[in-house]
Amino acid sequence: MLEQIKVLTSRRAYEFRMDDLRLSALSTKPVQEQVQQLFQFQAAIMGTPSSTFGDVPVTYPPGFVFDMGAWISPEDQQLVPIRFLHFEQRRIVIDVAGASSALAPIFERLHMFFSELHAPDGSPVIGEPERVLDYSEITAQYPFSLATLIAPPFQELLNATFNKGSKKEQRERMMVPTFSVQYSPTHQELAALPSASNVHALTFAQRAGTRPEECIYFSGAPLDSDTHLQYLNKLVSALTS
Repeated sequence: MLEQIKVLTSRRAYEFRMDDLRLSALSTKPVQEQVQQLFQFQAAIMGTPSSTFGDVPVTYPPGFVFDMGAWISPEDQQLVPIRFLHFEQRRIVIDVAGASSALAPIFERLHMFFSELHAPDGSPVIGEPERVLDYSEITAQYPFSLATLIAPPFQELLNATFNKGSKKEQRERMMVPTFSVQYSPTHQELAALPSASNVHALTFAQRAGTRPEECIYFSGAPLDSDTHLQYLNKLVSALTS
């Protein structure tokens, strides 16, 4: 079973129809100051946010980035660090150093705050999202080596080709694979290969900063943290049964 489980990041994108997110009103100084105070953000910058769930178009105003804030859960008074809050042309992205369960209350509080504001034409500053996307990162210690996921004939070929040297040198080395999987329509050309930095891909790899023999692995997945953890537990059951 999994041990030393740590939820590093949970991220959620709320995507809106065109013009349902009024960046001009959101980027004004009074609104910026109130949002910054609402979540105690340490930094607030007008500018094009970095790409998280997809390309960010260049617009005017360019968007807004809030960094390092906090949310205190009303139920258990648990402090949840908010790593960033992005306002894009058609997307609001919230990233917390914790479980995905904190994301909905943070967005609800944000939406409630903006419900009192309207653009000059009378329309809401923030409409209703038409799509929600999730991503989370989890590390844990596993009861197996990542090499278990590689078919034995391929393992033998890799060892014979690359793990050369004396018997002692071969025993002192471990295979350190990285897996990155993304589902794509069969009839479309691939624009890019899945990678560890792609929030739409499923990544499984050795956790940087750990020794291979510790079997502590990083998993990034386009899932909320609860669903992600369920998937990892099923993976352990499948590979150790």
